[in-house]
Amino acid sequence: MKSKIFLILFAIAAIGVFSGIALHEKWLDYIFKPLLMISLGGHFLLNSAKFESRIRFFGVWAILFSLFGDTFLMFAGNGPNFFIFGLSSFLVAQIGYLFLFRRLNLVEGLNPNLATKPLWLLFYIAYGGVIYILLFPNLDLVLKIAVFVYMSALLGMSVMALNRKGVHPELSFSLVFIGSLLFIASDTLIALDKFLTPIPSDRFWVMSTYMAAQFLIVNGVLKQHEKHAFSER
Repeated sequence: MKSKIFLILFAIAAIGVFSGIALHEKWLDYIFKPLLMISLGGHFLLNSAKFESRIRFFGVWAILFSLFGDTFLMFAGNGPNFFIFGLSSFLVAQIGYLFLFRRLNLVEGLNPNLATKPLWLLFYIAYGGVIYILLFPNLDLVLKIAVFVYMSALLGMSVMALNRKGVHPELSFSLVFIGSLLFIASDTLIALDKFLTPIPSDRFWVMSTYMAAQFLIVNGVLKQHEKHAFSER
């Protein structure tokens, strides 16, 4: 039961967030949205005790700055600075996940998957290019730079997730990689809704993909722990 307590808290937080969306009660976000990453952080720390310190550090880094991003974006309606702070926090979170996935590969002794299949990068470049071109006319100078930098980090995070191809168990790779794609989907929806055109039921779709992304990434990383625990080197 002890190992499940944080997953139960995550489920409660998800129900609370969806209730707020369905009932149009913003105050529920203030209670339950921060609990999403707090519960996943507790779940990660509880189940990664035997991981090497750098892996735990990068994991906590990504989760903590995701929490900061969630918190700032809750207040994005109060002024543009909150959106910028939220975007900056998630930028740091993506870098944390990027380092985490890279470190997991190094400890496992895997060669980067894209070293032998670099053409996969074209899909990321094409996707990022199309979305950026769509958004570009509606961005001021600061946001043109900020969105480009963030998109590069977001797609780079997913590239590092794809680089884990070959890790055992295979489920670990699948969960993390699918999670990275859902993260891209969630952030794309935010960007399109904010800077291009309103998306029907945007909060539901954004939060659905975001919560699934974070849940899959964290649990996918922990699945690698089921094969063996990483100790200090």
